Amino acid sequence: MKFARVIIDASMGRGQNLFDYKIPDDLEVSVGSRVSVPFGPRVIEGFVLDIVGSTELPNDKIKEVIKSLDDFPAIKTEAIKITPQICEKFKLRHIDILRMFIPSSLRGRVRKRKPKNKEIHGLDIKKKDISLTPAQDKVVKTICSAKGEVFVLHGVTGSGKTEVYMNVIERELAQGRTAIMLVPEIGLTPQMLGNFRARFGDKVAIIHSGLTVGERYDEWYRLFTGEAKIAIGARSAIFAPLDNIGVIVIDEEHDTSYFSESNPRFHTHEVAKIRCKFWGANLVLGSATPSVETFYRAQSGIYKLLTLDKRVCCDVDGNCAKMPTVEVVDMAEELRAGNNGIFSNVFLARLEQTLVQKKQAIVFLNRRGFSSYIMCRGCGWVARCEHCDVSMVFHKDDKMLKCHYCDSRFTAPSVCQGCKGTQLKFGATGTQKVVEELQEKFPNTKVFRMDADTIKNKDDLLSLLGEFTKTPSSILVGTQMLAKGHHFPDVTLVGIVDADNSLHFSDFRATERTFSIMTQVAGRCGREKDVGHVVLQTHMPNHYVYRLAANYDYLRFYDKEVNMRAVTKYPPFTMIVRVLVTGERDDKIKDALKTIMAELRTRQKDFFYLGAMKSPLGRIDDKFRYQILCRFDVQNETEMLSFIDDVVSRNKPKNLSVFLEINPQSLS
Repeated sequence: MKFARVIIDASMGRGQNLFDYKIPDDLEVSVGSRVSVPFGPRVIEGFVLDIVGSTELPNDKIKEVIKSLDDFPAIKTEAIKITPQICEKFKLRHIDILRMFIPSSLRGRVRKRKPKNKEIHGLDIKKKDISLTPAQDKVVKTICSAKGEVFVLHGVTGSGKTEVYMNVIERELAQGRTAIMLVPEIGLTPQMLGNFRARFGDKVAIIHSGLTVGERYDEWYRLFTGEAKIAIGARSAIFAPLDNIGVIVIDEEHDTSYFSESNPRFHTHEVAKIRCKFWGANLVLGSATPSVETFYRAQSGIYKLLTLDKRVCCDVDGNCAKMPTVEVVDMAEELRAGNNGIFSNVFLARLEQTLVQKKQAIVFLNRRGFSSYIMCRGCGWVARCEHCDVSMVFHKDDKMLKCHYCDSRFTAPSVCQGCKGTQLKFGATGTQKVVEELQEKFPNTKVFRMDADTIKNKDDLLSLLGEFTKTPSSILVGTQMLAKGHHFPDVTLVGIVDADNSLHFSDFRATERTFSIMTQVAGRCGREKDVGHVVLQTHMPNHYVYRLAANYDYLRFYDKEVNMRAVTKYPPFTMIVRVLVTGERDDKIKDALKTIMAELRTRQKDFFYLGAMKSPLGRIDDKFRYQILCRFDVQNETEMLSFIDDVVSRNKPKNLSVFLEINPQSLS
C-alpha cells in the first residue's frame, strides 16, 4: 500500500502542511502530480510532494486520493526540491511558490492539451550572420568555460550584449542544455523574441502576462515537454519548467520590475541563483547601469565582472559607433529668457533639424496622462481619489480623472468641488500633453505615444513599434517602457523633458534610478552610423548625477554612491526589511503595529534603524496601510530575518494582511 503526501492548494500558513492520503490501487499517481483530495467537508486540489510506504495515521482516519487531474506530473522534481530554499529566503508559503511553476489554467480546473491557438510572434527580424568583436568573443568564452558562476556583464548601451547572450545560449544548447532569458517587462519581449526566433526558431518559447490563458499554457507545455529549449519572458519566466539548465540571463538586471511587490514577494535574481546552483548553471546579469548592490558584489569578488566598454563596430573600417552627445539645458535660464513652455528652445531647434533630415526622435517623460493633478487656484482644492490617498490624474482624450492605483475613474469637473470657482490649474505635464503640444508645433509630423494608457497588450505594442520603425521624420513620446533595450536604427535625437522628476522621491535609491534612466534613454539614439544627440532638460543643471550621466561615467557614479551608502548605513552594507500591514480598520492596524514593535525593540541595539509609521501611500483601494521599517547589518541577515519573521508570525492579527518585504525597491 502506498500513501501520497499532499500539500493542499490553499493558503494555510508558512510550512509545507503535508497531509497523507491513501493511493487507490487502480490510480496512477506520481511525485509532482496534481490531485483532487477530500479536505474536511470540501474536495480540494493539491500537489503530491512525496510517496511513502507507511503513515502514522490510523486506518479509520486516512482518506483516499480521489483522482489525478492530469496525465503527467505537473510539478517537476527540481521545483519540489528548491521551493523550501526560496521560501526560507523570502519567508514565503510553500504553496505560493509551487503555484508559480505551473500556468493558472492548470489550477482550479482540468485543461486538456490543445493545438496552439496561433503562432506567437515577435518583431519580424531578418536573420543576419554577425561576427563577434574580439571583446564580445572574450566575454562569451569566459562565460562558457565556467560552471556555476555569477557574472556581471557591464556593457554600454549598444555594445552588443544581446549577441553575447545568444552566443552563450547557442553553445549551451549544443551541449544538450537549456536556457532562460529574462527581460524587465513585456515591452522588450517582442524585439528580443524576434532576435531569438531568427536564430533559434521553434526552440524558443515565450512566457509573460500579455499572453492569453491558452497561449501561456501552450508555451509552458512546450517547455515542460522539452519541445522548446529556451524560455524568454519577464519576471515570471524564472519559473519556466525546464530541465538541465545551462545558463540564466537577466538583461537590464538593475530594473526594479525584477522585484515582485505582490504575493509572493521575491527577488528574481535570488530565485535564479537557487536554480543555477541546482543545475550547476551560470547566471549572467547584464546592464549598462548595474544596480549598486550588484556591482558591489562584482567589485568584492563575489560575482565575476565582465566589461564591454564600446559600442559594436558598424562600418567596414572597424570604426565603433559613438555614444550620443548629451547637452544639459537649464530650464530656469529658459524661463528667465521668456520661455515657460514644456520644451527648451535648444530642443525644439534640434528636433526641427532632425525631422528635416528624415530621422526620428524620442521624447521621454516618466509621467503618463495629460497632467498629474487638477487644483483650484482659488481655494487649493485638489481632485483626489475617494479610495486612495493620491491625487487623480487628468486624461484629456476622454476628459476623465483616473487613479493609477485602484483604477477609479470620474468625469473631470469644470468647476472646483470646494468653492465652485472656475480657476482650475493643471499640474505637472504628462505624456498626453506632450503629444498634443508636439502636434501643434509640428502639424505635418506623425507623433506616436507609448505608455500604459496606449499599450494594453502585446498586439498594441507590436503595432506601435512596427509603425514607428517604418515612419521617417516621426516622434515617439513615452514613459520608461521605451527606455529599455529597444533598438531604433533611425533615432538620432532624444529629449528628456523633466529629468528632475525621479530625483524628487524620498528614496535612498533616487540618484541611482535617475542616473540609470538617463543613461538608458540616451542609449536609444545613435545606434547605427549617425551620431546621436541627447537634450536633457533640468532645473538642477549642476547636480552631479547629470554631469556623470552626460559623460556615461558609471564608475565614478558608483564610487560616489557606494561611499555615501557606507557612511549612511544603506544597502549593500545593510539589509532593509519592511513589515507592511494593510486592512480596513485603521485602529486595528495601529494596535498590531504597537504589539509587533514592542517585541522588536527588545533587540533595539541590533538595528541601525527601527521605526513604525503610516505608509507614504496611506490608503489604497479603501485599505489603510502602515509599515515598520528596519535596517540591520547585512552580516546578521539570517539571524535577524528569522527574529523579525518569528515576531511578525506570532503577532499576526486576524482580518489584516501582513507582508514581510526584504530589501523592497519601493517604500511607497
